[in-house]
Amino acid sequence: MNDQSLSGQLDTVWRHLSRGIADRHHPARHPTLVSIGPDGPDLRTLVLRDTNRDTSTLEFHTDAASPKATSIAADPRIAIHVWIPKSRLQFRAHGTAHLEPGDPSLFAQLPLQAQSNYTGPIPGTPLPTPQTQTEPRFARLLCNLTEIDALTLLDPHQRARFRASDGWKGQWIAP
Repeated sequence: MNDQSLSGQLDTVWRHLSRGIADRHHPARHPTLVSIGPDGPDLRTLVLRDTNRDTSTLEFHTDAASPKATSIAADPRIAIHVWIPKSRLQFRAHGTAHLEPGDPSLFAQLPLQAQSNYTGPIPGTPLPTPQTQTEPRFARLLCNLTEIDALTLLDPHQRARFRASDGWKGQWIAP
């Protein structure tokens, strides 16, 4: 983070998230999402599909019958973690998530192999032989962020916390 201002820190986070959508090799393309499962925290890496800074929303795609979808329906609290090695930047975000139906035209554009990720057996279940096809369970997972914590590991370390409840103005906190 080159900009030493609070607003510059937040701009950097959103700039990385936007690059994660445009550049399939950028580290922000694959954040770790944490939800609360039946046995406690459950995490996985997802592909970031869209961002909207105005609404503080991140979008992922998922199988609507996956365990993460079930967990989020039961407890919508989530956390997201991104590590950008080149910038030595870690940011974590908290918020809530919900599922919405996926766009059928977007699903139709997916390669057939990718479509099969949303039409086979429910994720985590033993595979039958042969694999059966079902109706697509393609869904959008929308994460509404309420807090972002950004830490740069340059000397000296800098850390800032931003909350939606205070208009994202942010405050410096001890690293």
